Amino acid sequence: MWPCGRVQAVIEFHTAQGVSVVQFETKTLARFLRRTHAAAEPVPR
Repeated sequence: MWPCGRVQAVIEFHTAQGVSVVQFETKTLARFLRRTHAAAEPVPR
């Protein structure tokens, strides 16, 4: 994951089948991550 300008972020996924590069608005990605973190149950360590 890395910034792309001031308002976008790029995420690169690698699998055995290939590579996928996706670009998000940083605010939208941050909102998604906050909501996901808030909704997720803690994983026991």
